[in-house]
Amino acid sequence: MYRTIISIIICCSFYNLNARTWKVGSSRFYTSPSQVSSLVSNYDTIEIDAEIYPLDVCFWTAHHLLIRGINGKAHLKSGGRSAGQKAIWVVQGDSTIIENIEFSECRVPDKNGAGIRLEGRHLVVRNCYFHHNEDGILAGDKTGSNIIIEFCEFAYNGYGDGLSHNIYINHVQSLVFRYNYSHDANVGHLFKSRAKENYILYNRLSGENGTGSYEIDLPNGGNSSIMGNIIQQGPNSQNSGIIAYGLEGLNNSKPHSLKISHNTIMNSRSNGIFINTPSITDTLILLNNVFIGNGTVINGGAISHIEYGTSKHSSVNYFNFKNPSKFDFTPLENSPCFNKGFFTEFLFPELTPKLQYKHPAQVEDRNTELINDIGAIEAHFLNPFVNPVKAEYKKDFIIVNYVDWSVNGIIDAYCGTKTYDGHEGTDFVLDGFISMKEGIDVVSVDKGIVTSIKDGLYDMETQINISKGLGNYICIKHEGNYYSYYAHLKKNSIRVEPGDTVRQNQIIAQVGSSGNSTDPHLHFELYWDSIQLIDPFKGSCGNLNSFWKDQLEYDTSHVVWRSGLLSGLTTLDSLRFNNFQKTEFNFDKDYYATYWHLALGLRKGDRYTFQWFNDAGQKVWQVEDISTSDLWYYYLWSNVDIKNLGVCDNCEVRYLVNNVEKNRIRFKVKKITDIEDHDDIPSYRSINNEIHFLNNVKILGCTNSLGQRINITCTDNRLDFSQYPSQIYLINVKEDNSHYLIKFIKL
Repeated sequence: MYRTIISIIICCSFYNLNARTWKVGSSRFYTSPSQVSSLVSNYDTIEIDAEIYPLDVCFWTAHHLLIRGINGKAHLKSGGRSAGQKAIWVVQGDSTIIENIEFSECRVPDKNGAGIRLEGRHLVVRNCYFHHNEDGILAGDKTGSNIIIEFCEFAYNGYGDGLSHNIYINHVQSLVFRYNYSHDANVGHLFKSRAKENYILYNRLSGENGTGSYEIDLPNGGNSSIMGNIIQQGPNSQNSGIIAYGLEGLNNSKPHSLKISHNTIMNSRSNGIFINTPSITDTLILLNNVFIGNGTVINGGAISHIEYGTSKHSSVNYFNFKNPSKFDFTPLENSPCFNKGFFTEFLFPELTPKLQYKHPAQVEDRNTELINDIGAIEAHFLNPFVNPVKAEYKKDFIIVNYVDWSVNGIIDAYCGTKTYDGHEGTDFVLDGFISMKEGIDVVSVDKGIVTSIKDGLYDMETQINISKGLGNYICIKHEGNYYSYYAHLKKNSIRVEPGDTVRQNQIIAQVGSSGNSTDPHLHFELYWDSIQLIDPFKGSCGNLNSFWKDQLEYDTSHVVWRSGLLSGLTTLDSLRFNNFQKTEFNFDKDYYATYWHLALGLRKGDRYTFQWFNDAGQKVWQVEDISTSDLWYYYLWSNVDIKNLGVCDNCEVRYLVNNVEKNRIRFKVKKITDIEDHDDIPSYRSINNEIHFLNNVKILGCTNSLGQRINITCTDNRLDFSQYPSQIYLINVKEDNSHYLIKFIKL
């Protein structure tokens, strides 16, 4: 319904080719608005210079008018005069927009002289000021009429008999009252509306030193939402009630629903009633409201009463707001309202505020950090985060794993699978240990104080080992009791100590692979109060709010990040630590050519294929398989017998996914013995199916030519292959402080 109202009002501004703009001001041909009010036609624009126009009142009868002050507010200071004994401006045309006008001092014999009296249908009033009138705005009964009032101030209006108010809207279809400041009424109400639908959003309605009555009066019920308002009943109020609903009879059409969400409501009287409704009201919903002061929260009730997140106390000091005496109800860090609201986003999305009131008569983004605070104003302790890895996204690092949001299985904030079961952070991953050795800096996402560090642990881990935990890490406490963790850091790279104050974007360490880590990466975690895990990324299956200044793109595309060729066979760890880029092979010495790559985004069910071509373009070898899971960061390799390729200047290997080429590399095979050869892996032929070592060694691993892991034990410095088939084997050997690979060929 709210969108429908907006669309109806927007039609007011449609441009007509015959429309005219009228200029009004002391230096213009027309020196007052009343001189043009009877001359204008439908769709015209009236621009009024920001001056005082004393004793000037008029009727506006044309439709679709845009009337606005220029270079400030034009002041219609009526001095007690009125048009037709009704108002300073009597608007009889339909679909009128009024902007940047000040209305004051209207008086009429009926004691309800208004700044604006609406007798037509559909009105937008924006950035106007109504003061010292008997009524600020008075709208008559108009079925189907929709009204929007925004960014306006209403003050000191009311005759003093309780029948005239800061704003008084009679029977219309809908009223949107938002971003306004209504205060200090004279005996009357700060806001009164008989509209069928009322949307009272992000205002300040404060009695202050006035003698007003109700802060909000909805005498005939209907469907009404009161959200994000600062509401205060002053000590001089003529009435003990603050919000009144249906007290003159539920005469509007059903449903009679009153929804009050995320308001801060303060009673400065010694007693009172915060919400007064007939017990036959259909629905009363209260969500995350603050009630300050003495009095009864609800008098009456409703047939259906839903309430979550209410916080009530007689003393304003209990809530620990920033400056309540100045109407600053921002929760401080230890406020019982901070991060304590009921989570309304899923059950009541239309009653979850996205904005908040900004004084005077303005609005700003609410920017909820974690959970909506209770009340009208959200605390903001954090600055938007900077990227914790000081490098280029998709070039120097990528995000492999996000926070796991699932109860069973895995799901990231984007409803995808870039995570693993129980993952509690975000992994910013480098393209291998070479980049790590060169040094990639880690920075603090926001200012804070270092609470703890751990350093000195081995930083080139390649195996999963949960017991090793975060490895080298830093913990930083930020304002608002938030904590950020930076884990798996490079040994001896940490630049801060516990107790240090750090700036946002300050370098604190470098990316490593310490602790429970298989590849160089930064594991980043964010917590509130050290116990509540937070995903800093906004996503449709995760957090509704982003903590980042510039949230990095969620990328699921398939990309070959690094690739190359090498002579012989290889292992996963060898690829992690090296960047093999062989382009020329020796036909006589090299047994195998191996293609390898580090790639991203292979999906479950994808068919991946390696194809090898000789100099004539003939396919001499092909191997393919189907991925059994989503692989967001993976190494693959394929090898071919050099003899199958033959001598060539333009041999080629191609990598395809689902028959779409993703990468290709060209290379040469030369039949000469003096070719430059970078393959320093020694080769052995079988002698009695054994390999003998002169010194004590440790076998770290062994794979066959199919890449399958072989379990073989070194006994008496001897490896026995007699039980294994004829193949090429690659053995990872550690001898004293040296580490090398042996290529063993069993014939």
